[in-house]
Amino acid sequence: MKKVLVAGTALMLAGSFVAEAQAEVNLSGDARATYVGKQDYERKDSANGYDDYFESRVGVNFDAKTPANGVSAKARLYFDGYGFEDDAPWSGEQKTTDVSVDYAYLTAPLGDWTIKAGRVNPDYSKFFSWNIRPTRLIANYKQGNVDITPFVGVRAEATTATDKWNDNDYMEYGLVTGFKLQNNWTLKAYGRYDDDQREKVDAIEIDAAGVATKVEKDAKDKTGFIGDVFLNNDGAGCDFGFHAELAYKAADVQGTEDDGLGGYVQLSKKMSDRFTPAVLAGMTKDGYVADNDFGFVMVGGDTSTQVMRVGQGGDLLFGAFVANYVVSDSLTLTGNLLYADFDNDAAGTLDSAIEVSGIAAYALNDSASLTYKAGYLTPSITSGSGVDEDAYFAHLVRLNIAF
Repeated sequence: MKKVLVAGTALMLAGSFVAEAQAEVNLSGDARATYVGKQDYERKDSANGYDDYFESRVGVNFDAKTPANGVSAKARLYFDGYGFEDDAPWSGEQKTTDVSVDYAYLTAPLGDWTIKAGRVNPDYSKFFSWNIRPTRLIANYKQGNVDITPFVGVRAEATTATDKWNDNDYMEYGLVTGFKLQNNWTLKAYGRYDDDQREKVDAIEIDAAGVATKVEKDAKDKTGFIGDVFLNNDGAGCDFGFHAELAYKAADVQGTEDDGLGGYVQLSKKMSDRFTPAVLAGMTKDGYVADNDFGFVMVGGDTSTQVMRVGQGGDLLFGAFVANYVVSDSLTLTGNLLYADFDNDAAGTLDSAIEVSGIAAYALNDSASLTYKAGYLTPSITSGSGVDEDAYFAHLVRLNIAF
């Protein structure tokens, strides 16, 4: 009876708090439909010809806020069974009716600090960490030109019986700092220590008769440090745009023999109200791979046309020219020319690659847009392997509607 009374009292208090707060809930979202066509993307003994498909998804944003105390909650749902960076192709059969969660977290002010907890979307930079959804507890402090964000997150909760008994999780502890310099440039730094306490991982073994058995195997330790320094002049009102970034990832975190390094420098100049060219030069070394969103149309870029991420394929030096041209208030064109040089000696590995690609974005109205992307990537393979060197080609047409 006491438990019932306590539970009832708690529910009444919670109900009175909600009623008093008079939370406001807003709905928004977007819907998209895309046609994707790819030429020679499957590389086995030879390229396999043309493959195309349609994909679509609908996302709905939930934004709730209590005006009395500033507490808010945000969530985004996708009405399919795919991840937020995955295609959801039309297959002619119903494979899933799941609703997937993109992000879901609460925000609460606490004096000079703002607390976030849940599955958050803490974008840092497209080269290092962008469009991810970790489960974290974040504290953010902003005062003048200083922005400090310590956080703790769960990379993997213990799943095996051995690790659950001792709560041997895979945790992360980090700090992001940002500084506005005297010239209004921004200097950001990211540091994170991943602490992998797992002793075992679940695995599936299949015997000679084809019977699958769930077993525990020794876990590979992924403990280590990752960090990044990013300098840019976005919003500083300069005559030119500047980005420079240097990233580091420990070998155990990457799962490689050596610690990884990556970096790039980008310069852009607005030549007129319509034309803005940019040049990039960068490198990746010892297994560092840039975030999926960094790049172009075929190399990086986070679209269905992507062949590889920047850094995949071996140690890399790359240079690129990007031209942005505003044709009208509705139409914007982007052209990319990329040369990538790989430090590979083994037969059959990438020696170099050239990408030529373009993007046309057309605003149909204030809430709808049409985008066309097309790219051509020609690889050069080290000799002696007979690996197919046919060029990759892909294009997509996407209709996106915001509501």
